[in-house]
Amino acid sequence: MRTSLLTLSLVAAASAAACKGERTADTAVQTTTAEGRLASPSEATAERRGTSLVRMINALPAGGGATVNADDRALFSSVDYRTVTPYTEIKDNVNRFRLQGTGLDTTIATNNEIMLDGSRYTMLALPEKDGGVRLRVLHDEFEPDSTKVRLRIVHGLSGIGDIDVSIQGREGNVFDNVNPTADAGFQDVDAGATSVIVKVDGSGKQLIKKEMRFERGHAYTLVLTGGSTIGRAQRVEAIVVDDKVSATNTGGMVVRDTGKRGPG
Repeated sequence: MRTSLLTLSLVAAASAAACKGERTADTAVQTTTAEGRLASPSEATAERRGTSLVRMINALPAGGGATVNADDRALFSSVDYRTVTPYTEIKDNVNRFRLQGTGLDTTIATNNEIMLDGSRYTMLALPEKDGGVRLRVLHDEFEPDSTKVRLRIVHGLSGIGDIDVSIQGREGNVFDNVNPTADAGFQDVDAGATSVIVKVDGSGKQLIKKEMRFERGHAYTLVLTGGSTIGRAQRVEAIVVDDKVSATNTGGMVVRDTGKRGPG
């Protein structure tokens, strides 16, 4: 289901022009506490209970808080833009998720999903080029080599076709022809300081250059959002989630991405 973002009473001011080769650096959202304690159930625990684990990322730049219901129960409430929730358990294997704006009863997007016991999922509220909203659910598979890094790209740029993603200092693209409707999956990359570069496939126009520091044994999800809706340009941004994974593949508490920027 699609409903215009303009129907939301959440609309915030957007940037007047699209980003041209923007270079940014901000703090990744962490999924462990500073002490290394784990704040959400593990896959093993969830499997024993006959449940799966799901979290939400609000990537709607022109909106405020968002609420998700799973069938008849509230799952996430008033999730702000650029916020990643902790994982929560969900019992049913077949779910109908409904996305609503904060304070609204109107459903603005839906998604029916089959979820496996003991598995992790990320739910994303993403914009569309016609002013609509998508609710996507991705399967989380955070099992990096201890000497490598796992990287996932989510294309949530409205009004922009396929994209290519490369890493500075690495030959070729890490991801080719990523479109907004497909799951690009994970790729292994080297640890260390670098920049992730996103370009429009075909034209080669640079959309964003994101400074990153990849840690060995970590998995990262970059959610690209912004673009244009109904002829209005919005800044291209990357919400960075660092999913630190223990030997039992267990996530923990998250904190909000600050969106702090470095020099452009």
